[in-house]
Amino acid sequence: MKVKFAILKYIPNFERNEKINIGIILHYPDTKQLDMELINKWQRVKSFDDEVDVSFLKDYVSDLKKEFTSNLFNQESLSNPFLLEDLTKYFVNKFIFEIHEIISETPFNELLTYLKKIYLYYDFSKNERTTERETKILLERFLLEKNIVYERRGSKNTLHEKYGNTINFDYKIGDSYYKLIFLTEDNYNGYVAMLKMWIMNSVLLKEEGKKMIFVLDDLIKNERTNSYKHMLEDYAKVITLQEFMMEKK
Repeated sequence: MKVKFAILKYIPNFERNEKINIGIILHYPDTKQLDMELINKWQRVKSFDDEVDVSFLKDYVSDLKKEFTSNLFNQESLSNPFLLEDLTKYFVNKFIFEIHEIISETPFNELLTYLKKIYLYYDFSKNERTTERETKILLERFLLEKNIVYERRGSKNTLHEKYGNTINFDYKIGDSYYKLIFLTEDNYNGYVAMLKMWIMNSVLLKEEGKKMIFVLDDLIKNERTNSYKHMLEDYAKVITLQEFMMEKK
């Protein structure tokens, strides 16, 4: 069935275009279900914007949740496929609601948990966060639900560069090869060598007229990860995991 979710983003300054996710809303019109999850670790917002009044922001967003979930008592409203658009159309100041529509067979609470793990990542302890394997499973489910034809790397589509070495891409979609790169706190040390290897792979593929796109899990953002991203951008297209899913809508 068609379902919609909205990511609530806080934007201290539109000119700088800096955003932080602070909530997620999920709506299943067919089953008349709607719920909203907010971050609990508000100190991250304070670190993001040291001028914010966290107490005011927290109370304001909690009131939003009450307002949105009051529709739980209105069955006719809950069946409206444009309910999220109606609920969010007047919020323009320091908040935006980024609405997505997908096809899903996943039970409501299960998908809400998945979305929270992706978009409110730091609310979970390290051992509860979405693993690389779980992210790939979710990504492939998204591709299937959007009827996007993709190929995993395998014996039938092994990719070699001109020197005969294998290139271990993750997915092939159309004429493009995608490599997922996950940046986490526990694997910094080996990154420079690994990124240089992938830069060389992308250069060799470009010489053969093949296109490599790096899909970066950039949930960790600091000076070091930014430098890694810039390294890749000098040699190939780099998009985030969220941008990849938006691109394939």
